Amino acid sequence: MISTTNQFEQLPAEKQSRIVDASISEFAEKDYETASMNKVVNQAGISKGSLFNYFKTKSSLYFHIYQLAIGEVKAYLRKVRDETASLSFDVRLSKIVDSGVQFITEHPRLAQIYFRLVYSGDSPNREKIVNELQSMSEDYLGNIVQDAMDRGELNQSLDKGQAVFFLDAVLNRFLKDYHEALETGNKDQFDREKWVKGITTFFRKGLS
Repeated sequence: MISTTNQFEQLPAEKQSRIVDASISEFAEKDYETASMNKVVNQAGISKGSLFNYFKTKSSLYFHIYQLAIGEVKAYLRKVRDETASLSFDVRLSKIVDSGVQFITEHPRLAQIYFRLVYSGDSPNREKIVNELQSMSEDYLGNIVQDAMDRGELNQSLDKGQAVFFLDAVLNRFLKDYHEALETGNKDQFDREKWVKGITTFFRKGLS
């Protein structure tokens, strides 16, 4: 028997794209509980029966969209990590912050789903997903901090766990506020270059 996800993946790419796009729009605009599958199928131009043939439940559709979003985020992170491996900590961190801004600018709906998931608490399997996100962040930022410690750019006695916690908290808060400003048309209140430099300088001087 073909699983629901495999049934979806065997659809023509154009139809998959319509379903994904409609789902992202609805989950970005609404809380999980109020997101309407009727609106998804109407926007995608398919029957409700077809949607639930591919995804048996609303939560399974949501999890599929979440996995797509995380895939995009991981691709961004890998690219920045690999391209900055030989750079100094301050330059590397600056590029990481800037790439976060670039991601939410290019993918505002995925960013909305991410921030709602992290801060609202209404999503299915939230604890499991948030733990996965935290683990991903700890691994990614932890490696960058460790590289800087190994090169003598950061204090060798630094508590890496605390450093990662602070970095993650500040980056999430800044990007969330930037995204909200972007959504409300007030992004001009953020001087992108100034904020990226400010965050980088704060951690470079505070952690050394």
